[in-house]
Amino acid sequence: MFFSISLRLFTILFFGVVTLSGPLRAAETDVVNASPALWQVKKGQGKVYLLGSFHLLPKNYQWFDGIISQSFDSSEELVMEAKMTSEATAALQATVMKNAFFAADDNLQNYLDRVYYDKILEQAKKLMGMDEAATRKMKPWFLGLQISVISIMSTGMDPSSGVDKYLEVLAGKENMAISGLETPQDSMNALMKHPLSVQSAMLTDTLDKLEDFKSYINSYLKAWASGDSDVLSKTMIDDMATHQAMYQALLVDRNKNWLPAIEAHINGDKTIFIVVGAAHLVGPDGIVRMLRDKGYQVDKIQ
Repeated sequence: MFFSISLRLFTILFFGVVTLSGPLRAAETDVVNASPALWQVKKGQGKVYLLGSFHLLPKNYQWFDGIISQSFDSSEELVMEAKMTSEATAALQATVMKNAFFAADDNLQNYLDRVYYDKILEQAKKLMGMDEAATRKMKPWFLGLQISVISIMSTGMDPSSGVDKYLEVLAGKENMAISGLETPQDSMNALMKHPLSVQSAMLTDTLDKLEDFKSYINSYLKAWASGDSDVLSKTMIDDMATHQAMYQALLVDRNKNWLPAIEAHINGDKTIFIVVGAAHLVGPDGIVRMLRDKGYQVDKIQ
């Protein structure tokens, strides 16, 4: 389910657009202590922290303590993947709606075989109460996005408990500067600007993973909570890399695009706290590897 890379943006964008067909499962009450990966890069007066995020979390996950809270409290600016504003959200919703549906002479059935077409009709009805007429007019990227968001939230995952949202709210309370590495439009383009054949392949991958969805999400959560770079890479990157077009657009290209801004922060004179999806930091195409290849000393401090 490739769409999990940018679920923070998607959940913000689609609250009020997607209608859940039933109540969300209550979150577990037992506290789970997580130790997500945190790196530090220092050069001169500049210091940058890099935190791997999970965009939605169960309410019972405890992660903001120890060295993470200390590093955040010492920082002067929070840098996120993309900074959302009400104006940006409205503009992005309009863009998405413009690109979410087939033209009158085309439909989803032309891009899926009968087995997967029947599967998506079943899931669309089950999760969103949509009939075939509505479902077949939606492009694969849009359907995959909605199914991913609703399925993840139905397990008790909550966007308000996600790492990004928690830090954004905290930064606001402390009057900390907040900025983004890209625009919200950049984030969405990385998903929706693909040939329909690529979109369809990712939709079928999402449908396949729904068959054992709880185990799939739990493996991601466990990898993130462990903070182990090798486990993160094996769990999050290896599967994604089998879909090269989406992997390149959603992860590799965005990492490369972010790198100049991250370097500028490292070479500045402030302490900056950067939070991006955990998958962006690890693996052969991760930001940590890119920085080290350019000669920076990147120390894993958790």
